[in-house]
Amino acid sequence: MATGLDIVNIAAKEIGYVEGPNNETKYGQWYGLDNDPYCAMFVSWVFDQAGASSLVAASTAKGFSYCPEGLRWFQKKGAVVDKYKGMPGDIVFFCWDGTGVPQHVGIIEGASADGITTIEANTSADHAVGSQADGIGVFRRHRPYLGVMAIVRPAYAAVHAPAVSKLATKPVAVGTAAVTALGGGGAALATHTSSTTPPATKTTVIVAPPFPGSSAFKVGAKGTAELIVARALANAGLLPANLVSNVLTAEEIALIPVYQKQYPGLKASIGKGIDVWTYTSMTAKAGS
Repeated sequence: MATGLDIVNIAAKEIGYVEGPNNETKYGQWYGLDNDPYCAMFVSWVFDQAGASSLVAASTAKGFSYCPEGLRWFQKKGAVVDKYKGMPGDIVFFCWDGTGVPQHVGIIEGASADGITTIEANTSADHAVGSQADGIGVFRRHRPYLGVMAIVRPAYAAVHAPAVSKLATKPVAVGTAAVTALGGGGAALATHTSSTTPPATKTTVIVAPPFPGSSAFKVGAKGTAELIVARALANAGLLPANLVSNVLTAEEIALIPVYQKQYPGLKASIGKGIDVWTYTSMTAKAGS
């Protein structure tokens, strides 16, 4: 039986996924409702990958595609928990307009006194210019409790420890390349900890610079943006981890089209090198 940590690990591998035109995603295609908002279908897809669809089967055997229907199902099962006591693998429903109707859903990765770390689909990167509940892809988010409507706990067989903050410090969140690309500030990539014990060494934070332009990514280019590219390729399973460095290589450039082919929203970028949307995705993937 899957655990909450299994769910988190599967979801984290999807960070950086960028949708195609009109909400085209593999999650919607799998569920049978492509070109629709897909935050709930993403959650259902993750549980399916873990062989645990029965834990989220609110609408069909596959899960649910409509947030209100999903929340009602969990409420009937008595699965709602204290929103300040989230655990990895819990499901969180958000409402931002005060209507009392859930607008968005995600998976909890970690929690702290001042908010939760989530993995969500159909959202924008942290602090990005874009919709919270109708964005461009899958991102790790850091959210305050203010917008949390409910946290529910699927009926996992094993009980696990409470979630803890995924960041030892509070830099700008991982995956904010969309805001840098559109004129905002830098993003921070941080190593994570899942233990309440302080890390033995200081947390390393890498600040992602604004998109430097496609022409900046050439063989021999050196810097933080180049390190982000290498880490993204490694996290996508395309580059051995021991080859990650801050110097861009010919091999890494050759892998860019392969990376872009993984995501429908980057198909138009194939053959154009690293454009703004590829950099958005790779910044998120580098911290996944």
